[in-house]
Amino acid sequence: MAFIIKEHRPGRWRIILAVVVSLWVASAWLAYETGWSQSNHDFSQAESRQKKLQKELDEFRALNDELQARVSRLQRTAQVDREAKVELAKEVKNFQDQQAELREELSFYKGIISPDEGDAGLRIYSLSIMQAEGSLYHYKLVLTQSGKNDSLAKGGVKITIQGISEEKEKNLDLNEIQLAESGQLSYKFRYFQELSGSFRLPEHYIPREVSVRLTPRSGKVSNKLVRTFDWHEVRL
Repeated sequence: MAFIIKEHRPGRWRIILAVVVSLWVASAWLAYETGWSQSNHDFSQAESRQKKLQKELDEFRALNDELQARVSRLQRTAQVDREAKVELAKEVKNFQDQQAELREELSFYKGIISPDEGDAGLRIYSLSIMQAEGSLYHYKLVLTQSGKNDSLAKGGVKITIQGISEEKEKNLDLNEIQLAESGQLSYKFRYFQELSGSFRLPEHYIPREVSVRLTPRSGKVSNKLVRTFDWHEVRL
């Protein structure tokens, strides 16, 4: 029977164990370092991306502010343009109104100085009525005497308002319904005269026409001295 004699070395296992542990620790450390490096690299990339995005966002905000400023300027410019157009339209309208008034005034004086054939003599030129408030009205009557006149035109004026009251026709004499300060209607002039005053209509009265009649002191009455106006045409 043979015996095999083996050398007993207890320190050898310790060395092997130490080597294994060292390799494991080294492997773990390497993995940690690799992970940290990768993590640090990813963090750096994310941080760089964030900075880039923040920069782009700041640029977009600046561009947006600039665009908003441009929009505001354009809106102010458009508003100014609109206001300028409105003011210009008002000025044009005023100019046209002034032209119309001048033409009317020119025609008025031309009719007095150089009347058309058949228009010479005493005439009822115009009548206008303006509502002041409620049933109170103001009136203005213009009379003319065209051509060469060596004498004054004198006489009385009768104004009659024709309308409806309580579903019945009713005529109103202006001398009876006009205010006391207006006085009696009469005329005395060489070329033209303006008569004006105020009157108050009865409640529920509906005016339709206004008739004007001139009564010269000479006693001569012609068709030119009687004129009827539609209420809606003379009311301003």
